[in-house]
Amino acid sequence: MYLLKVKVDQHRCSLAVASKKCPVRAEIISYILLNDEDALFLVKTSDAENVTEYIREVERHPNTKFIQVLEKTPIEASFIAVVSDTTGIKAFENSYCFIKPPIIVEDGSKIYEIIVPSTSYLPKAYANLNNVGEWKVIEIKSIGERRAGLTEAQRRALKIAYDLGYFSERREVTINDIAMALGVAKSTAHKHLKIAISKLVERYIQEKELEKSIELL
Repeated sequence: MYLLKVKVDQHRCSLAVASKKCPVRAEIISYILLNDEDALFLVKTSDAENVTEYIREVERHPNTKFIQVLEKTPIEASFIAVVSDTTGIKAFENSYCFIKPPIIVEDGSKIYEIIVPSTSYLPKAYANLNNVGEWKVIEIKSIGERRAGLTEAQRRALKIAYDLGYFSERREVTINDIAMALGVAKSTAHKHLKIAISKLVERYIQEKELEKSIELL
């Protein structure tokens, strides 16, 4: 499973367009797709001097069908808006990519955090994004790294196996030797070593998949 941050230029979304005209950083806390064209967004802005003008720009944009301010101060606001632009969301959702809120809106773009089960889904997502606007991946990482991490026992088994020459071309040590050095049963030493090697191979394959994904950008 992978986590990506993708910045997408969305010139058809009033929330994004308004953020380019007014230097405001907004967060889409949640959204609902109402139909193929319209989405309802719950938006929050904070620490901005142009909140009032930003909301006016959103309201004036032809793709805004409805807007209602829920709470407002001179530098903060919360509002809901119905906007006729679902292209960014659908680009990911139609590619089996899960959008993790909030969606950051700033400088005419939206920054999406995406969770994807496999990099094999990314080419379709990238192709869909080409129909939305300019985009780029600004971060990508495996979120399965914790599962691939080694326990202390597994790490120690690997270290001793390496020190004794278990991985050398002329392997002159056995699992019995490693078990004796560890002070554990042969079956325990074999289990630690087998799982540790399996995790390292898994991590290697994940890194190669990430490299291939980045090459597609």
